[in-house]
Amino acid sequence: LQHYFIQSNLSMNEGDDSARDEIQPVRKRYYEEYDVEIFHGEKGNSGTLAVLERGEQAFIEWTPFKSYDVNNHMSFDEWGVIAHDTVQEESSTIPPLQVAIATIDSIKQEIGEKGRPCIIITANCKRLPIIYFPKLDSVYRLIQCLKRFLCFFRRKDTLLVDHSKAGLHSVMKELNLGGTASSNNASVYKKISYDFQDVYDVTLSGLSKVTNFLRGSVVGKPVSRPGACQSTAAGLQSPPEHLTHRPAESDFELYDVRKPLPRSSPVERDALFTRALWETHLDGEGRVHRVKELQDRVFGGGCEADLRAEVWPFLLNMFPWESTLEERSRIMEEKRQEYEVLTNQWKSITPNQLKRFTLHRDREALVEKDVLRTDRTLEFYKGPDNPHVTALHEMLMTYCQYNFDLGYVQGMSDLLAPLYVLFNDKLLAFWAFVGYMDMVEDHFFMDQQKIQGKLADLSSLIYYCDSELYNHLEKEDSSNFFFCFRWLLINFKREFKDTDILELWEVIWTCPYNTDYSLFIATAILLQERDAIISGNMSFSQILKVTCRSFHPLQNHA
Repeated sequence: LQHYFIQSNLSMNEGDDSARDEIQPVRKRYYEEYDVEIFHGEKGNSGTLAVLERGEQAFIEWTPFKSYDVNNHMSFDEWGVIAHDTVQEESSTIPPLQVAIATIDSIKQEIGEKGRPCIIITANCKRLPIIYFPKLDSVYRLIQCLKRFLCFFRRKDTLLVDHSKAGLHSVMKELNLGGTASSNNASVYKKISYDFQDVYDVTLSGLSKVTNFLRGSVVGKPVSRPGACQSTAAGLQSPPEHLTHRPAESDFELYDVRKPLPRSSPVERDALFTRALWETHLDGEGRVHRVKELQDRVFGGGCEADLRAEVWPFLLNMFPWESTLEERSRIMEEKRQEYEVLTNQWKSITPNQLKRFTLHRDREALVEKDVLRTDRTLEFYKGPDNPHVTALHEMLMTYCQYNFDLGYVQGMSDLLAPLYVLFNDKLLAFWAFVGYMDMVEDHFFMDQQKIQGKLADLSSLIYYCDSELYNHLEKEDSSNFFFCFRWLLINFKREFKDTDILELWEVIWTCPYNTDYSLFIATAILLQERDAIISGNMSFSQILKVTCRSFHPLQNHA
């Protein structure tokens, strides 16, 4: 490779003149992907992207194939193939790119031109050209690979780097604490009885309070570092001052990281939110007051079963909290009319239209397949020719008309079925489902970015909460947490009993602490099962069997 400056003025190893004189040989290659495209101005090149070690440093390196005119190139298909007749030789090419991984500040993930996944890397406060990948899995594998070297925390669609981790690794590497002790540091080395497979985790856990660290690194409140590039978080809200404060030395407490985190004791929930309490929140015209207090009560103790049909329409944004009884009656009449219009649209499609409407046929076939196997053991949906199953089919097809872009995706029937049981009314159940889908719509996008982001966040939680469990999952190639995909897609619908799932959902909707409480529920379940997973030396397929079974009663995972 030769050293070039590209549009971002970032050289292969900026600031290190000695590295330009001699290229270190490749010691180890961690990742490689072909047909990765970079644009420079209006010229684009496809090439090979790799993560590798040279000397004592790790790099991301991109090596071009040929250049071609951006106006004539074809988009990548699923296999990343480019038609050869579109390639045009040019007198100049985009130069190779090399970025020291230690200099990376952030990685933003996007869906770019023509639906192709891409990333934008900022390193040393400079933004690199957009890097396009042939498929989404290539991006995910790259991020997983970079986690070997960097500690990420997520802020919306951007992964920001906590450079304190990389710095600590460098210090330990210089001390050689993780390898053979030299004569100078032998006494220090002998005093440390921990297994230094991951020196950073051991040291940091021993110096800082777990709760403060989790608040700063997992929930998404980064600890500021001196001299950090402020542009990497452009457009992102700065964390509150009390979360960027570095505690004094006296604030630290020692935690024995050789043992897993202590098991949580059984949790006693607050009293149920009853009808009597509900009525104290209503004024004479039916407006709901002290909404935050109400939500806290529901989160802490849950709703009385007979009250859910009245409270949930507010939690699912069917009605504004400040609406009166008269206004809600008017809203429901408007929703009834809209539901009829949407239903008549798909029911009035003629046979000749249907022959030429492949998308509608495919969606209806998938809906029919799913409703016939959704909650059929429940009395509400049991038996042949059950009218409730027919109604479930109607509501899902009507949602396809309501949301043309998304349509129907497998798993949606699992979200609608409990709502229909609760309300026992098609109109209420449908619009409650619309409200629920507005919350989790991005779970069902084809690019799966939202779910993959949640899996990455869950991976971070387990990484910090139970390093032994995380190490086992990593050893079994399960640290991608794909076995939790169904949990997060439909909010544990198939993992808990029908009565428990209603309680769990309203807890998720009303959580006052963060906007994605499902991640902490998933963490609690995994910590509950960790002994079985580790002692049984479970592989991915075995873990999948454990995570896809039913968990009950719910209180075991409080």
